[in-house]
Amino acid sequence: MAGTLGLYLPWALSPGATHAAVASSAALPPQPSLQDPTRDGSTVSSGGELSQVTVNGVRTLLHDKLAESEQTAPQSITVVTGKLMAAQGTTNLEDALRNVPGITLNAGEGAARGDTVNLRGFSAFNDFFLDGIRDAAVYTRDDFDLQSVEVLKGPAAVLFGRGSTGGAINQVSKAPLPTAFENVTTELGSNDLYRATADLDTQIGSTAAVRLNLMGQSSAVAERDAVRNRRWGVAPSVAFGIGEGDSLVLAYLHQQEDNIPDTGVPFVDGHPAPVPRNAFFGLASDTATTDVDIFTARYRHDFSDAVSLDDTLRYGRYQFNYQFESPNFGDDPPTATTALTDVLVGRDAPDSSGVATNLDDQLDLTAHFQTGWIAHTLVAGIEVARQTAEIDRYRNPFDSANDRVLETPLLDPDPNEPRPAEPVTSIQDTVAPSGGAYVIDTLAFGRYVSLTGGFRYDDFSARYKSLTPQNGLLLRLHELNRLGSPRASLVIKPTPRQIYYFSFGTSFDPSAEALTLTTQTADLGPVKARSFEAGAKSEWLNGGLMLTQAVFRTEVDNAQTNDPDNPTITVLNGNERVDGVELQAIGHLTRRWEIVSGYTYLDGRTLASGTFADVGKLMPNTAHHQLNLWTEYDLPAGWEVGAGGNWLSHRFADGAETAYVPGYVVCNAMVSYDASPRLGLQLNAYDIFNKLYYDGVYYASPAENHIIPGAGRSVTLTLHWKM
Repeated sequence: MAGTLGLYLPWALSPGATHAAVASSAALPPQPSLQDPTRDGSTVSSGGELSQVTVNGVRTLLHDKLAESEQTAPQSITVVTGKLMAAQGTTNLEDALRNVPGITLNAGEGAARGDTVNLRGFSAFNDFFLDGIRDAAVYTRDDFDLQSVEVLKGPAAVLFGRGSTGGAINQVSKAPLPTAFENVTTELGSNDLYRATADLDTQIGSTAAVRLNLMGQSSAVAERDAVRNRRWGVAPSVAFGIGEGDSLVLAYLHQQEDNIPDTGVPFVDGHPAPVPRNAFFGLASDTATTDVDIFTARYRHDFSDAVSLDDTLRYGRYQFNYQFESPNFGDDPPTATTALTDVLVGRDAPDSSGVATNLDDQLDLTAHFQTGWIAHTLVAGIEVARQTAEIDRYRNPFDSANDRVLETPLLDPDPNEPRPAEPVTSIQDTVAPSGGAYVIDTLAFGRYVSLTGGFRYDDFSARYKSLTPQNGLLLRLHELNRLGSPRASLVIKPTPRQIYYFSFGTSFDPSAEALTLTTQTADLGPVKARSFEAGAKSEWLNGGLMLTQAVFRTEVDNAQTNDPDNPTITVLNGNERVDGVELQAIGHLTRRWEIVSGYTYLDGRTLASGTFADVGKLMPNTAHHQLNLWTEYDLPAGWEVGAGGNWLSHRFADGAETAYVPGYVVCNAMVSYDASPRLGLQLNAYDIFNKLYYDGVYYASPAENHIIPGAGRSVTLTLHWKM
């Protein structure tokens, strides 16, 4: 009922009726909001209306590169706040992203490991950002140091350069605050979860503070017996000149993980294999380790109330080692007539290790000025970066030596087989310097109409070399991309609490986007996308509830595909298109009742391809329907209850619609109690009805594929200490 109310309020109430409807509740004391971006207990104002809370993260994109808020930006945006993540008990970024309509999860393979998702039907593996700077790396991002997560939908090359076909995901780090607090959280879960975090802030002057975030976790995955997750992290930061005309924030993040990864179950005859939920086709000796170090320095100077300059410097080093087995069937995959008791599963070994670095500096200028009766908000910037990747790839005897590890029965896999060491077969080294400059001007023609125009020019190149140790063969490849990316939008504001907009944006994806090249892709130009979106945003219930509606089309008319006359050659003759609708309802229905919900309809299809079986078919891992809902209600005496879940309709794992992934509904719930001003208890239940569902998908062929079962039912008890 809550979701229905949230989605249909614009048609049920007029603005005048809305104000009258909440008049009786406006006198109630305000409640903390799930849209409050802090985890340190910040609340809304004490006035009659719900008010926005200033985000205190290191660098948000809203009011920065966009120079606009979530409510006024002419595109679909979802902000997952720290308070919402805490209420849901999330511990990593992918779980936080379940609140974002239009996102589906992929399963890592090849160069894509760690967090890997689709956004509006297109891969967003390289579209993760941390404080506005690219964070494309193969690790599982914990949320212990995140203030919020901003998801901007639609191509955004004018903001970020390459990538962002479906959108961009920006993580906002916590920053020091001019107030002292000490928050410690401990969590125990039925899935062998042991987790502790600390968030400590100390003032060291009237405008300076130090903040320290700590995290340690060890956990299993409910009903995935062999899978283990272990990680720890530390994130100190210091800020000077808080609230002053000159300010400096220095932040450091270190995170390590040592996991037994989940490689899922194989597809059999186009469906996830009908095996027990805890069936594990990897080996107990599998390992996935990462070691991440990220240093950020951000300086801001206000020349006046109208002009400011920001410089953000980042150095990141990402080390990884993935040694694990994935299920495969070699050259004889089972068919519909194969008895399941006769099916043997081989092991694929897509192992790699290496280190990636990113040195990036972004200089941004924001200026507000008038030219006659036109008000301008000008945002301009320059970015210079250098990324490197040194990767060792190991021998993967797929289908050539399935006896290296004994094949295992499909219905009773054995994870305790010995794992032989494989030699390094390729040493890859990539250096990718890049530079970009952009300018975006928003022109306000009075209070009712504004027009935004923007353009970015990028120079991205990559020098790639690969050495084969066995024969000394050295391959050198080079790619160069120089192109511009436009953006335009029109916004109409008939009242202060509603806007209507139309926007256009572009993106481009070079072949070396993931810092790797092949002889088939090195000479290809970038894949280009364009997107059109029309939408409306409105505030209801005295400004407490925001509703957004959008329709959009994103099209890639030169996607990489096989040459139909020579499948060994890659050409840019593919055409992919996604048409969609997105609805969101976020805010308070009453003073005590809050809702965060979103729905997307996606129709993503391959219109042209060198693989004729894909033409006219749905794009992989793109569901027609997706609904995310979370709602909370404040009860008297310090109690609060919450519930919600996710609905995802069926989708296909491959482009030819031969591998089917069933849809699902998963329900979660929460109850919390403030036992004292310093102690809070929270109980979260996940997948309450123990629904078997499937999350991440990887599908290369009927022989090489896997899909990750979602975690089973689990319960977590959390203790919050405020000192």
